[in-house]
Amino acid sequence: MRKLYFPLLVLCPLLILALAVVSVTAAGGQKSLQRGEDQIIVTGRTLPAAMGWPIAQVRAYRFAQGQAVPIPFQIDEKLKNGKYALTAGGDRQADDGLFDDNDELVFMAFDTGDQGAKSALPKQPSAVVELTISDPADGGKAWVYLARYETAAPPLSTGDYVVYDNTRTFIDTLRYQMGFHQQALLSIGHLSVKPAGGGNNTDIVDRLKIRFSATTLGGMVKIDKNENEFVSRTLGWIDGPVRVVRATANQMMLWKIKTPSAYLYNIYYVNSFEFPTEVNLPFNPAAVMSDIHFRVTSDGICGQKGKLFYNSNNLAGMVIDGAMSEAENKLNLDPYKWSAVTGPNNSYAWINRLVYDAAATPAVPKLYYRDDRTSLDNPEDDPGQCGEVGYSLINLDKVKKGKLRLLSIMYNAPQFSLNKVKGYMRILDRPLKVSGQLL
Repeated sequence: MRKLYFPLLVLCPLLILALAVVSVTAAGGQKSLQRGEDQIIVTGRTLPAAMGWPIAQVRAYRFAQGQAVPIPFQIDEKLKNGKYALTAGGDRQADDGLFDDNDELVFMAFDTGDQGAKSALPKQPSAVVELTISDPADGGKAWVYLARYETAAPPLSTGDYVVYDNTRTFIDTLRYQMGFHQQALLSIGHLSVKPAGGGNNTDIVDRLKIRFSATTLGGMVKIDKNENEFVSRTLGWIDGPVRVVRATANQMMLWKIKTPSAYLYNIYYVNSFEFPTEVNLPFNPAAVMSDIHFRVTSDGICGQKGKLFYNSNNLAGMVIDGAMSEAENKLNLDPYKWSAVTGPNNSYAWINRLVYDAAATPAVPKLYYRDDRTSLDNPEDDPGQCGEVGYSLINLDKVKKGKLRLLSIMYNAPQFSLNKVKGYMRILDRPLKVSGQLL
């Protein structure tokens, strides 16, 4: 009996261990992805298993503690010409309602989860694609599940991170609010950070300034243009739970002549927004103009205390107090990778990333910085330049006829530290990888 009993004592723990291994395997991998601020955009052509799915019947899920949870997502359709199929506004156009090769699936990295089983998804979907999201920097992984339903799809997630009000040209997200200036519809006239973004709902921006100057006719005529003299029209928009895509047509008045219209997309997420600039030059500037200057800056409101300025060339941190210090006068103005303006006690920051093709044009954006409440810079609503930060383009006299394009991306970073900047830079420099397989 003892000889028989001993092997059973050995086999029982082995059996329990085997069952535990099976259980862990069935549960799948656990989320190890550390990045959460990334916007994940996946085109239909990279997900052939989901191509042709009716968008209205698609749902997205993550797994948390073995349970499938619906997440906010959207699939923005694109027309054959590459433009977004806007769902509202005067320029709206419908596509075919299917997930095509150039359509974009969008969700946030913080909404990813663990690996799960197809059988655990609600209402037995007819098809499921498992998306594996991986970080090329450290190998972290997470998962999202796209499910197709033939009829009676389950409810969508109730989460809605960003809302657009076209009557006021106003964007409201969980972290910030932004509105455009009524006298200059190309210019931001309000920007406040909510508690979820580290702020206290206070407006921190006088206005976005767009300034162009030059001389012509041998220096006899001076041209001065500002944001009030740009024409901007909202053509249409997409207002989804993850992002708002707003299409605008923008022109500058040169004398009484409008420059060719620039068709641009402003895109807003819960934690960031993208502000494109396009200068459409119908002629070689140097042929008719000299002493050409162009700058795009965001001016702060004077009297707000506790703000600091940093950028990739100036890491010491400049105090924004309405008076230029010796250190501020000696700032390195060379082209930079990022800049940041913080809230009081580093409670938040707006981190700016400027994207442009340096090989395509001789025009180079250099830092523009001014912190002087006595320096008037009309038109402006709050007199003075208090932490006015942005870029000025140099070498415009060497630019040929055509288009200059720059993209300014602003990231809201709660509880700012210089160590956090690397994470925001990775969003573009080392984007998350997404692969999909049909289960």
